[in-house]
Amino acid sequence: MKLLVFFALIGLSLSGSLVMIQLINNKKRGTVMFYTIFFNLVILGLGSLWWFWTETDGISQGIRVMIYFGSFIGISLLDLIVIFVRDSFQKSGHF
Repeated sequence: MKLLVFFALIGLSLSGSLVMIQLINNKKRGTVMFYTIFFNLVILGLGSLWWFWTETDGISQGIRVMIYFGSFIGISLLDLIVIFVRDSFQKSGHF
């Protein structure tokens, strides 16, 4: 069950940030990126704390927290790409 929650938090972070990009109607890329990074940091940061407190094995703690960190970096890069692609489509009038 803990493993399901572990991966569900990564999915929640990814889907929540992509939905947030679509819902924020601000044309400034930096503002949208700030909100998505903050959202990911809160979700994955709390998930890291939860995993660190509930798991007793030190190696498992370190590996899973590093997986959350890698997920944070990957989701942030994906968000950045989506923001730039969305803005380029809006400027060209195709979106």
